[in-house]
Amino acid sequence: MVQNQKVNVASKESTSGHYAVNPKRVVMLDDINETRFVEGDCVLSTKNHTDLNMKSDCLITIQNVYDPFSKMF
Repeated sequence: MVQNQKVNVASKESTSGHYAVNPKRVVMLDDINETRFVEGDCVLSTKNHTDLNMKSDCLITIQNVYDPFSKMF
């Protein structure tokens, strides 16, 4: 692991980026839903949210917003 390694774990359309800082490994599980498995302790960091200290492995997937009026995501 390289110190200060940042891996973008956000959606490709994200303008802010969400980064796993210093993970052991990041594995893309599903390209369509952009679901990733982050192995090892890390910090989840972005400029528009509070940093989260992750003390174990985690699963990250993108947020889907559903509009019930248009019945679309």
